[in-house]
Amino acid sequence: EAVRELTSLTSLDLGDNRIGAEGAGRVAEAVRELTSLTSLNLEGDRIGAEGTGKVAEAVRELTSLTSLDL
Repeated sequence: EAVRELTSLTSLDLGDNRIGAEGAGRVAEAVRELTSLTSLNLEGDRIGAEGTGKVAEAVRELTSLTSLDL
């Protein structure tokens, strides 16, 4: 929830934290509100196909996003 309040956040690096699909779903919910986000790194988080789908759906509307590492 705290991440949602960081509306000017441009980069979020959560790589190598092994958050899994459930964690990816929570990140996906949070980043929907981060319209200034340009970079999101979830590399090495073992999010699998389910988590990737959740993130992909969430970032679809983020037109400022230029870098996505899964």
